[in-house]
Amino acid sequence: MKGSDLEFARGLARKAENDWITASSGVDHDFPLDTVCFHVQQAAEKLLKAALVVRGVDYPLTHDLKRLIDLAVAEYPLLAEFRTRLPAYTEFAVVMRYDEAAYPTREETMEALETVGRLRESIHKLLPPEARP
Repeated sequence: MKGSDLEFARGLARKAENDWITASSGVDHDFPLDTVCFHVQQAAEKLLKAALVVRGVDYPLTHDLKRLIDLAVAEYPLLAEFRTRLPAYTEFAVVMRYDEAAYPTREETMEALETVGRLRESIHKLLPPEARP
């Protein structure tokens, strides 16, 4: 693997960490839930892309977490547990940003935060040290 790939993966992982910090802080400080969920989705998206970069997998420029988790599971079968919940969070980056009717509940927000928190821990363990945030 080229050093630049590891650097790019680390950059994605760092950006994912920023989104994670924003989402976590947002819950603690009563930020609007749509903003929290947007950052939860962004953290998941960037974590998956970082994991794919490490394996040299080209990924589509998309917010579609189903497409990204399917690609990631092909490389990291241990991530299969996230196939059921992650795809629903795509709405946090797309539909919810423009449709007030799609505003998330506190329960949905907390479930998403918990799921992506576990994804974050899993991917951090899978990334080589040079690609971790």
